[in-house]
Amino acid sequence: MKYGKSLIGAFFAASALLSTAAMAADHVVKAQVTAFNPIVIKIAPGDTVSWEGMSGHISNTKFTDNSGEHEYIPDGATGWVSAMGDDYTTKPLTVEGVYLYKCDPHWGAGMGGVIIVGEPTNLEAIGATKPKGATKRLYKKAVKATK
Repeated sequence: MKYGKSLIGAFFAASALLSTAAMAADHVVKAQVTAFNPIVIKIAPGDTVSWEGMSGHISNTKFTDNSGEHEYIPDGATGWVSAMGDDYTTKPLTVEGVYLYKCDPHWGAGMGGVIIVGEPTNLEAIGATKPKGATKRLYKKAVKATK
């Protein structure tokens, strides 16, 4: 009897795990000359984001300025840097919050984007850094998308 209960428990646990994975979605962002389309996307925790048309482009969460290197992502989240010219898919984004990213070769033209995973838990923290230029534009787009 004990074996039967363990087997049933394992079955339900595996079913829950598989149904969660089956519900996860992949959201596509297209690189178009010097812009990502869409610029802002809202996704559920566990979803992934894929970039297409990345010839000559990079998706990168690391921002560098005079004060050093920064990532505008939630605490506990892992950022990424894609390879130049390769279409790219994130690992499942499970930490809720706002993720800002950019294209290094086209950052001078303001090529960047925003991913909002679940609740924008770190939006105020990003604003507290007093972002400037194109980073400020991404921050404002994130604020607008959360209203």
